[in-house]
Amino acid sequence: MLPSTDTASDALCPLITPTPLNPSTLATTQRPVYKPRSSDPSALSYSFTVPGGPLSATVVRATIRSVLRAHGLTAVEEPALSVAGELVACATRFAPGQDLYHSLRWCDGALRIVNWDAHHAHSDTREAAVCTARRKRALLLLAAVVHECDGSWGISKSGAATEGTRVWARLPLPGDGRPGGGR
Repeated sequence: MLPSTDTASDALCPLITPTPLNPSTLATTQRPVYKPRSSDPSALSYSFTVPGGPLSATVVRATIRSVLRAHGLTAVEEPALSVAGELVACATRFAPGQDLYHSLRWCDGALRIVNWDAHHAHSDTREAAVCTARRKRALLLLAAVVHECDGSWGISKSGAATEGTRVWARLPLPGDGRPGGGR
């Protein structure tokens, strides 16, 4: 059994601030104030997985909205939400019921959104070409949004260690000094 102590120096942990014995001093006790980090976009690096279903688009869009606002990137919010919704819609068609992995990163002055779905690569090159063409057709709205933002996008096979398909979009901030960047 531990001995009873009444002094702050005998606390179990030196980081614990003892509660004052006199309740009237509670109002004057200094408490640490939370100060949020600056909204530096270079710290933006998030990944999450959602089930491949109709409600996932809502979850993905809400998450992306929160992340962009927390990092002060509201200028790219609407295009990012459109891109995210299109990525989820397409992925749920190509890999119904499978988990979808999303990644948001700030890279080289732009927001990079990556969606991975479990749709396996086709071994036959003709089938692979047809599948990629169908996916591109399903992502025409995404392509239009990315084009309007002077961004880029693409479809790539996942690495050798994983199966599936990655679709990515890169959205630069409006007004970043590039031609067409202030739209």
